[in-house]
Amino acid sequence: MDEMRYTNLVKDACDERPFPSDTMCVIGNAKSGIDNPITHTYAHFFITFVVHVESGEIIDLEASFTLPLTNRFVRGLFLGRSLARVDEDLLCAIRDRYLGSSQKAIAVAYKDAVKKFCQVHRRSSTTE
Repeated sequence: MDEMRYTNLVKDACDERPFPSDTMCVIGNAKSGIDNPITHTYAHFFITFVVHVESGEIIDLEASFTLPLTNRFVRGLFLGRSLARVDEDLLCAIRDRYLGSSQKAIAVAYKDAVKKFCQVHRRSSTTE
């Protein structure tokens, strides 16, 4: 993704306006390790994705991290990607660039969200 597009997505992600009607909210869930601070705060790990209904493009997200900086970093990994299919390059980026104890939980929550998006997208395309 080019730098200008990334900058615009990050800027838009900080906007407080309502999301457009052609978006949907998809929540991916995962368990985090017992020694992880997230487990002590939230019990489970989750990522809330706001995506474009047709393409699955991720336009915003937030996760149950305990630090805002971590949310910002992970948001940067996901913005502009899609929930339409599992993105192996994204999973590699998570492995290579996120070196925290929630690394596996991020990947699992992402795959859970992809599964949910694909189920809804398949269902809506069969009813048309």
